[in-house]
Amino acid sequence: MKKQSSMSKTFCGKVVSGNQIGRTIGFPTANLSIDSSTPFLEKGVYGVKVKYRDQDYYGIMNAGNRPTINKENLQLHYEVHIFDFCEEIYDQELTVETCFFIRKEMSFQSLEKLVRQINRDVQYAKWKFSIKHDIENIFWG
Repeated sequence: MKKQSSMSKTFCGKVVSGNQIGRTIGFPTANLSIDSSTPFLEKGVYGVKVKYRDQDYYGIMNAGNRPTINKENLQLHYEVHIFDFCEEIYDQELTVETCFFIRKEMSFQSLEKLVRQINRDVQYAKWKFSIKHDIENIFWG
């Protein structure tokens, strides 16, 4: 049996339309509807595993208020960028598992600085997932 991190949380969410900013900066996101059954997560960026149509994918998720984009909007958003994925999935259900915490949510002075940080987040998450995959293969085949 694989050991799960104590911070790992799994939840389902329906993909809803957002304002398409992620797509314009090279990181399209699946904006998830959040309700009272959705677990509360510390604001920040997470490495996540996403299940869609019985297929597993990996990505990063921002849980927070998007302070760079919406400086006055305090509404909580969960937005997932799925690596190497380009399907239209509006109104579809995703199962998301948080695997590790990357960093706290931050406000950036420009979209360019945000994009640079997202690139770092993606590279870190891909590296961490590749290490995790290698270790799991060694121990659990």
